[in-house]
Amino acid sequence: MQKDKNIKMPFSFLMELYVLTSRLVNYDYDLDPDIAALCKSLESQVEAKLNAMIRRDTFTKYKVAEPGSEEREIFRHQYLKLAEIHNDWVSNIEAFQ
Repeated sequence: MQKDKNIKMPFSFLMELYVLTSRLVNYDYDLDPDIAALCKSLESQVEAKLNAMIRRDTFTKYKVAEPGSEEREIFRHQYLKLAEIHNDWVSNIEAFQ
């Protein structure tokens, strides 16, 4: 199976696509079932991309924060929550080795 290729596009395009698909799906438009399914698929893919961007930004903030600082701990916990790491696998404090 061939991996999907990714392309660069402006963030504004992504947001406009999200607004368009959300409006088409959530407002009372009489959409053909195939078009409605396509809009829902596009909307979920855009949401997944936005969530990945938020996770990546939070991880970057965690990594550039001063080691041992309260700010770093806050970003670490935020990232672990966004990455849906189970609480059993999360330590209360960051371990340095």
